[in-house]
Amino acid sequence: MAVIAVTGDIGAGKSTLSRMLARLMKCPVFDADKIAAEVWTRPEVLRVFSQRWGDDILDSQGNIIRPKIAEKIFTDDEEHKFCNSVIHPLVMNEIHRLTAGNSDSVAEIPLLPETGRPEWIDRVIYVTADFGIRAERCRNSRGWTDDELRRREKFLLPQSERLRICDYVIRSENSLSELKAKAVKFLQEIEI
Repeated sequence: MAVIAVTGDIGAGKSTLSRMLARLMKCPVFDADKIAAEVWTRPEVLRVFSQRWGDDILDSQGNIIRPKIAEKIFTDDEEHKFCNSVIHPLVMNEIHRLTAGNSDSVAEIPLLPETGRPEWIDRVIYVTADFGIRAERCRNSRGWTDDELRRREKFLLPQSERLRICDYVIRSENSLSELKAKAVKFLQEIEI
């Protein structure tokens, strides 16, 4: 059984690489961002954050208003840390539960360096690309400006620290066929 975690820079191609690895390994992908979205619907989580930030973070149906959450956590270090202290353990527990039931798994965990590498992850791949490429991807897929990308990256550990928990680095700057070749090479090296 192998759990391969994929982390890296914003807009670097983590999701694309995760899906490629899962197809090659014939295994599931567990996406921390999707799991976090589910965690944000839990009544006990909503209660914690509405008590801290007020009910104006919730819409009329009691669901979070994502832009208001982003405004809270991407403008204040203390609020960012508080949010992570609540959400990250829940997400990581769920990923651990899901991966434990599979022979092989890929886990896409963007904030793994900030969360810490648990012992149940066998290998960690860090996906990176030059800022200009990542900024263009974020403009096209998320509608972010370059400044928005920089603002969010300020809340991450410096790249040199993020790389410390990783076993492999893959640059995702060219074609999908080149990225797939890198994924195949990685799997050959770890003999999966």
